[in-house]
Amino acid sequence: MSEPLAHSSRHGAPTQSYHDHVTNVVSGALARSKRMLQHYAPAPSWIDSPSMLETIRTAATFHDLGKLDRGFQKTLETNRTSDEHIRHEDAGVAWLLANGADEAAGLVSAHHQGLVRYRLEVDDDRPVATGRFDGKGFRINEDRTAKATAESLESYLKGHEEHFGPRTVEPEQHQNKLTGLSRRLLLSCLVDADHSDTARHYGNEPEVLPPPPRWGERLAKLDEYVVKLPRANPKKAKPPELERQRIRDELYRLCRTADPVSRLRSCDAVVGSGKTTALMAHLLNVAATRNLRHIIVVLPYTNIIRQSVEVYRKALCLEGENPEEIVAEHHHQADFKSLDTRYLTTLWQAPIIVTTAVQFFETLASNNTSRLRKLHELPGSAVCLDEAHAELPASLWPICWNWLTQWTRRWNGHLVLASGSLPAFWTVEDFRSICEGKDSGKAPQRPAAMIEPLCSSITTYAEEAEHKRVKFITEPRPLSSDELIERVSKSAGPRLVVVNTVQSAAMLAAQIKKRREMQVVHLSTALTPVHRAIIIERVKALLKHQSDWVLVATSLVEAGMDFSFTSGFRQRASTASLIQLGGRVNRSANRGDNCTVLDFDFTDMKTFPDNPSLKPSKEALERLFADGRIGPNKPCNLADICLAAMKAEFRAGAQQTALDLVSAESERDYPKVSQECRVIQTETKTVVVDPPIIARLKRYERVPSLEIVRHSVQMFNARIANLGLSPVTNDSDLFYLPESWNYDPDFLGYMAEFINLAEAAIPDGFFI
Repeated sequence: MSEPLAHSSRHGAPTQSYHDHVTNVVSGALARSKRMLQHYAPAPSWIDSPSMLETIRTAATFHDLGKLDRGFQKTLETNRTSDEHIRHEDAGVAWLLANGADEAAGLVSAHHQGLVRYRLEVDDDRPVATGRFDGKGFRINEDRTAKATAESLESYLKGHEEHFGPRTVEPEQHQNKLTGLSRRLLLSCLVDADHSDTARHYGNEPEVLPPPPRWGERLAKLDEYVVKLPRANPKKAKPPELERQRIRDELYRLCRTADPVSRLRSCDAVVGSGKTTALMAHLLNVAATRNLRHIIVVLPYTNIIRQSVEVYRKALCLEGENPEEIVAEHHHQADFKSLDTRYLTTLWQAPIIVTTAVQFFETLASNNTSRLRKLHELPGSAVCLDEAHAELPASLWPICWNWLTQWTRRWNGHLVLASGSLPAFWTVEDFRSICEGKDSGKAPQRPAAMIEPLCSSITTYAEEAEHKRVKFITEPRPLSSDELIERVSKSAGPRLVVVNTVQSAAMLAAQIKKRREMQVVHLSTALTPVHRAIIIERVKALLKHQSDWVLVATSLVEAGMDFSFTSGFRQRASTASLIQLGGRVNRSANRGDNCTVLDFDFTDMKTFPDNPSLKPSKEALERLFADGRIGPNKPCNLADICLAAMKAEFRAGAQQTALDLVSAESERDYPKVSQECRVIQTETKTVVVDPPIIARLKRYERVPSLEIVRHSVQMFNARIANLGLSPVTNDSDLFYLPESWNYDPDFLGYMAEFINLAEAAIPDGFFI
């Protein structure tokens, strides 16, 4: 009999034997687990490190046992699905359950389909849980597969024994002692080893060792970089500019010298204070002191990643290094499930990773193998949630906070919450009760997390400087587009208008351009990242040399963009969004003392449809203006205002959603958590715009993930279906825009087609 296979020949690659693949997966899964477990400090009742290693060894050993089925071997030998083809995961699950290895069985069950709901087994004679899991949930519910497992399991085991010796499996002593985070981490080790060996065999992933972190050297390089940055001239600069310089210097010193031992930190620094470099100095010092694996910077929007990455690559890369290997630019669009595009999945292997809130938090929440693959790199790492107030909807914070605090306590994590308007949500009793799985009216049992601020000594004078820099005003009466454009044109330039949806931005920009009263630039996710980058450079040039123009954009410009306009206009959304937009007005305190941001809304909700999920946030902001908590007449504590708004939003329906998610996690309902813990609730897919890249993908050529991301847009699944867009290959998650589509790279992006054909009149729909 020929040697059994694990993978068929494909795209010019030969077959791979069962023995080679299983050997490689066991070795790879154990290596990943050992690196991860060096940072593990279990609670007394938790599973210990040796038991975790044994679980992963057992799961890896039997993960592909069902591939020894004759029908499955026919599929691999002929490269065509045979009439006897079965799901190969089931055999290993059945064998491990029969031997009391429930946790290992759960991992084998999940290594393709993802984590299922873990239900406890109930005694047939008494309605009580036995302490073991109900194995039926792990099994593959397919008649042919179940029949093959029942009839041929012993045959599979004999075939396995011929290559790996006796098939002994020790019963686990730790059923139901793993947390959801721990299960995800173990599955991450298994699927990364499995996917990596598969991709290596097919030539889809190069074998590259990640570069060493060299934290101390990078910190010294950052110090040199900061010293050389332009400074306010004491003889020429205005007092507000000198005040900003003093704040920048002090913030860097405080962050650079902060105690690295405390694992939970906050930084409530105002805009223009040098937060990007100051926080990196703190993270590097912590990583060097505690010998951490990675530094991960999480930003709320994809578009601001690039400019942060550019700063970090200039400031942190040492001589002879490839900057892209040191500072990785990871976007949520680059996750793909199919075999042909699995190699594009971005992994957290670089010393420094800059990623989105979508990528980071939906990885923590996921039950999906392609997302979880990188999670095992998180233990022993430092994470900075920059613009933390904008990272998540209020309803997702409790469950995510539980994961983050568990990771810092038990997996040697270090967390920094950073924002110019950081609400202390972790102190709110209702929030803490929900984190514990209780209704918000019940008192929490655990004390609030102790988060040490990095820069409390500069908060007071920074607050006063903020009020001088920008003032917030509101227009209670909704405006027509003509009224808004009139106000914009009469305000001091340059001007920034931010609206809530892609459609509204495109329509407003088109109307302004049609009137020919002032130059208009448009920026939204209707444009690919590569074209957004060009427009961002255009905006920077205009800010330096012209004043009579306007930028119309969506919320992607609110956080992290180093822009400084004279006048701002924000369609009503959340309080945090309004304050963040204020960070793009008079950013460096160099545009005078009368800079304002106007809060407004539209009358015409058909032409300018709103995002319905913003309703609670809009109502909370409206109340804050009505109560005088926000206004032009006195300084306000931005963090307190954001906290008040967050409480109001929480009361407006977010509490039950938050409690349901926490309960689902405690009940081990991983599919529900994965489905509902979405930073962006509506499903989108990546749509490639660039014709040459589309052609290469159709030919199965390797295209770097970053190249795909930069030449693609995100569209809702329903919109893709309505437009009849096609995937680049039959089993791909990537779609493409046909050449006949009017894509405008200089102005409106893919929205140009809709503007031209229908004047943006899209019934009962909107783009966000």
